[in-house]
This record gives sequence, C-alpha cells and structure tokens, in this order.
Amino acid sequence: MAVAVLVALAAGAPLHADDPVIAAAGDIACSPLDGGFNSGAGTSTRCRQRATSDLLVAGGFDAVLALGDNQYWEGTLADYLVSFAPSWGRVRPLLRPVPGNHEYYSGGDGYFDYFGAGVGARGRGWYSYDLGTWHLVALNSNCAAVGGCGPGSPQLQWLEADLAAHPRACTLAYWHHPRFSSGQHGDDSTFHAFWQTLYKFGADVVLVGHDHNYERFAPQDPDAKADPDFGIRELVVGTGGIEHRPFATLRDNSEVRDDTSFGVLSLRLHPGGYDWEFLPAAGDGYSDSGTGTCHNAPETTRVALHLGRFEAEVTWSDFIGRTGPGWVASPATDDSALFWFFSPDNWELMVKVLDGCVLNNRFWVFHAGTTNVGYTLTVTDTVTGKVRRYENPLGRIAPAVTDIDAFECP
Repeated sequence: MAVAVLVALAAGAPLHADDPVIAAAGDIACSPLDGGFNSGAGTSTRCRQRATSDLLVAGGFDAVLALGDNQYWEGTLADYLVSFAPSWGRVRPLLRPVPGNHEYYSGGDGYFDYFGAGVGARGRGWYSYDLGTWHLVALNSNCAAVGGCGPGSPQLQWLEADLAAHPRACTLAYWHHPRFSSGQHGDDSTFHAFWQTLYKFGADVVLVGHDHNYERFAPQDPDAKADPDFGIRELVVGTGGIEHRPFATLRDNSEVRDDTSFGVLSLRLHPGGYDWEFLPAAGDGYSDSGTGTCHNAPETTRVALHLGRFEAEVTWSDFIGRTGPGWVASPATDDSALFWFFSPDNWELMVKVLDGCVLNNRFWVFHAGTTNVGYTLTVTDTVTGKVRRYENPLGRIAPAVTDIDAFECP
C-alpha cells in the first residue's frame, strides 16, 4: 500500500536570476544498514551523502539535480526518510530528481512517494522545466519499466514533442545511465535514441550518474565522433556519496576523469553558454572547471536592421538531417548582418535591408549565401507586421537575391 506523500515537490518554484546556478550528482545516499552508514555521517570512503549535501546547503543554488540511485539499495521510502532526507533532503524544495536502477529494486514506489508531485507522472518519471533562458529535460533511463526508450516509445515521443516546442532554448538533459562512460558500466547504446533526438534539436549538455566517478567528455555526436560545433557534452557525476569505483576502458572523447573525490557539479547557465565547476566535498581535493557555448542561444539568432524596424532570422537544415537556427555574426551594422550555421568563423549568409523609398516607395531586401544547405530567411517589418520569407532548398548553391519590392514605405 502506497504511503502518503509527506512533502510535495515545489514544481512551481519561482525562477531566479538570468544566470541561474544548478548543482548535480547521482549515486548518493547509503542504506541505513550499510556498514559505512555511521549514523548518517559516513566514513572517508563510503556513505558521504551528508558531506556532499553540505555543499548544496551552502551553495545558494537555484535547482539541485539528483541523477538517480539517490537512495541505496532498494530506494524504499523508509530508507529515503532515514538517509536521503537528513542529507540531500535539506534542500528538498530545490530538488529536480530522476530515478536510478536502485529506485526500481522496490518498483519505484519509494521514489515517487518521497518526491511526490513535480517529477513526472507516477510510473513514467520524465518531465521538463525552464531555468533562466535554459530548458531542462529530466528523463527516466529505466527503460524496461516505462515502455522503452527507443523509437516509438512513449518517452521518446514526448521528448521529440517537448524539444520541438522549445526550439530557441539552450538545452540540458539528464538521466541516470550514461550513454558514454569509461567507468565499469561502460557505453550503453540503449540510450542512442535519446542522444540522436537531443542532437537533432541542438541540445548542449547531458548529465548522468551510475558509474561512481567523475568524467567529462568533449562534445560529440550520437556515434561518439568528436563534434565541437554541434556535439553534446556529457558529464558523468556519480560522486554523490555512496562510494568510488575505478575506471575500466578509456572511451573516445573523454577529457578528464577522477575516481578519488566525492562532490557535486555546479553549472551556471548563461543565455549563450554555461560554466561548470566540480566542487569536492570537505576533505577531498579534485577540481575541474571550464566553459561552453550554447547551440541555440536565443539572443544571437535574430538581428534588428534599419534602426530596428526590421528583424531577420534564419533556420537551416543539412544533409544528415540536422536543423537549427542561424547565429548572428558580430558585429552587425544598422543595415547589414552575417549569419553562421556551423562555426562562428564560417559565415553562411549575408542579408541587408535598404531604404529605397525615394526610388520606388519600397524597402529592399538583398541577401546572398555561400552554402548549399537548405535555409529559410525570414524578414519581418515590426511596424506593419508583414513578413517576407526566402527559401533555399537543400542541395542548391544559394543565389544572390535582390528583392526591391519587399516592403512598402510609410
């Protein structure tokens, strides 16, 4: 019989700064029967959930992502209340968790009973929310328990619809089991469809746990090929407290690894990118930090032209099925702008709006591309609301277009 929810998750908690800061880790709280539990204090090598939660209490975070296997060994509600609640539960209103495989050793009931509302429908466990300008997607990687994770599964259908509804957002996704890992569990192709879908929609970061260590990968595509332009950066953060496990087979694109320190990953989410820093628990010394850019930075995909009266934006599609927005190369002038699709130093399209009112009572739109990928250029007159769209089909070398009848003058 299910136990009543004690405290509901604050799913509608207010969003904070323009650059919110989140913390994340998985593989967290020991069973009270574990030999290292030590009344919740743990030892130097096991059951450090209290020490990692001290980082959360002191950190001033906007959200805390618990990356699964939050409560060992079977994720029962009784164990959540004795071990997880006095540690990570101290920041309960900030928690945005996903379940791990250990939560399902008891069928997932303890997880859904403890967290209550805000972690997806009971028995499903996937959901999304916004923080600042970022869109965050929580997935359930216990595929056998939720109808699968592959094409046609309810979860993947939901993921595709959710990402399609947030085309301009920087995106971070998280679940428990890694797609790529140099740890003992290794790579897992079960989550290939997750990665393909996230890659297609321009997601930026994936956070996972399961392997009890810390590992950072360079941005890569679904087939583990380095892709600095459109790849997704995965970070394995199985350092929440349970124990450490050594690495096994070094995987392609693995940049850094550590199996000595417990801690949490802190990320500051900017409108156009993110900063990361691994924060070690007291007594541990490993650190890692860096910055990354966002594929779909919202403030860089639209440009104002001709004293702000007109706005131009571009969407593109390439030969392997990827789509995305064009980014505005800086600086733009009052009348002209350049867009890039794949790299800031590789411009694809130039557009300008000229005032031809004294000649034919029209504003003119000129544009030319140095590309053969498909794109749609949209120019909007913000005064009248009228829109002109210019299409270049995939495979055609983009022509120069001189539309001297684009918009009426006042």
